[in-house]
Amino acid sequence: MAIDFDIKDPKNQRLLATVMIAVVVMYAFFNFVIKVKSQELKSKKAEEVTLQQSLNDMQRGLQTKAKLLAERESLQTKMKELEMSLPSHENVAALLDQFSQVENSTKVYVVGFKANETVEGEGKPYQANKYKITIEAGFHQFAAFMSEMMALPRILSFSDMKITINPTAKDKTATNEGLEDQPRSLTIECTVTSYIFKTLGESEAGAKDKKP
Repeated sequence: MAIDFDIKDPKNQRLLATVMIAVVVMYAFFNFVIKVKSQELKSKKAEEVTLQQSLNDMQRGLQTKAKLLAERESLQTKMKELEMSLPSHENVAALLDQFSQVENSTKVYVVGFKANETVEGEGKPYQANKYKITIEAGFHQFAAFMSEMMALPRILSFSDMKITINPTAKDKTATNEGLEDQPRSLTIECTVTSYIFKTLGESEAGAKDKKP
C-alpha cells in the first residue's frame, strides 16, 4: 500500500514542520540537558570515590594514631614498672614495710635488720645497698619468705647466707601454744642487697673516658 504524501500540501508541510521541531527539541534537550546531567553525574561519582578514599585514609590514620597512643601508654606503664623495680633513691621505710608484710605473710620472725654496706662506682648505672638481716623460722617458712621477697616489685638479691639451729627454739615454741605453724627452729643470717638507679657523675664519667 503506497502512502500518498504531497510535500506541497500545506497540511503536510505543517505536519512535517511539527515533526522537525519535535526532533530538534528532543535533540536539544538530550544534548543540553540529559548529556550535561550525565556528565555532572559522572563527575559527582568520581568526586564521591575521591571523598571515600580520603575518608578511608583518615580512618586508617585515626586507627594508626589510636594504636600509637595505646603503644605509648603500654610503654609508659612498663617504664613505671621498671622505675619501681629500680628506683632512683632508696626508701628504707618503704623497704622495711615490705619486709614486714612478707614477714607476716610467711610467718617468720625478722629479729635483726641493719644497714651493712653501700657499693657504687666502677662506671655502673646503679648503687647496691646491702642490709644484714637475721631471721628465725622453719625450712618451709624461710623458703616462702625468700620466694615472696623475690616477687616484690623491685630488684633484690640474697647472699652470704648462714643457717644454724636455733638453740632457744624449744623454749620459744613451748611458750607459744597455737603457733605451731610459726616454728623458729632455724636462725638464718644473710645479706639482702637492693639496687637503685643512679646517674654517672661528671667526675666518674670523665675518669672512665680517660681510661686507655
